[in-house]
Amino acid sequence: MHELVERIKEPELCYVFARNAKKRGHPELALQAYRRAVDLRAEQHGTDTEAEFAAVRAIYAYEEALGYSKGKRTRATGTWQMVNRYGLLAAIQKRIDSRSGDNIMAVLKELGMEDYSFDAVAKTYGDEIQQAAA
Repeated sequence: MHELVERIKEPELCYVFARNAKKRGHPELALQAYRRAVDLRAEQHGTDTEAEFAAVRAIYAYEEALGYSKGKRTRATGTWQMVNRYGLLAAIQKRIDSRSGDNIMAVLKELGMEDYSFDAVAKTYGDEIQQAAA
């Protein structure tokens, strides 16, 4: 990650940086800024375990991909409702089982966040997700 992007401490400033980087012909810096925004939002969420952190980061990356594809900020309202109802890890399992976000994987790859996908979280923390979903 570029030094300028690493110095950003607020997610909103990441979006400003990304917009300016695109305008000035540096789309690779814009993608890094989007990734940094997802990381910062996940850190601000406050989780107890690595698996929960990865799950929150995946949800924020999903929101970022939705917003990128639609051209405006979009919240993953249904996913957050599942988180409130079932818990973080169980919501991730239900999200994977529903398969309604398959078309988002291409956008995540375009943003360089394929390692932040729901499937990547399930691959890394499968046992913990299965226990929470049971």
